[in-house]
Amino acid sequence: MKWKALCFCLLILGSSHIGCSGLFRTMEPPRINIVNVTPKEIKLFEQVFDLELRVQNPNEAALPIHGLAFELEINDRRFATGVSNENVTVDAFSSLVVHVEAVTSSWVILQQIAQLQRTGTPLVNYRIRGAIYSGSPSVKLPFDNMGEFKTPVGPAK
Repeated sequence: MKWKALCFCLLILGSSHIGCSGLFRTMEPPRINIVNVTPKEIKLFEQVFDLELRVQNPNEAALPIHGLAFELEINDRRFATGVSNENVTVDAFSSLVVHVEAVTSSWVILQQIAQLQRTGTPLVNYRIRGAIYSGSPSVKLPFDNMGEFKTPVGPAK
């Protein structure tokens, strides 16, 4: 009788371990790239932009997104922060453009323009880092991506 009880316990323990193994699979972090930046509100002390971000899912499972928070650096200086509560799902091995709101100050923009004037280069480096909140309960998936773009107008001479 004890032998049967032991076998039964081992069977239950083994099957629960197999059932939970899918819960702990490792997911690659999503890749985030800036697609477009559009001014939304321009005020004396604060500017609000609509950022279009391409979210790439390099995983074999769909990525449900319930929220996103980020910080944007331009030329190694903090430029803007933002959040989004848009609910979207990025299919496996796919990408999707998500609209997020980014907020910055007039002072930060003036500092960036002054730096562009000093460096004399139209190339701008950016870094966007933050987290995507996915699943129920929410799981925080950090991201940290870099890129560069050329300004449409070169610095004054």
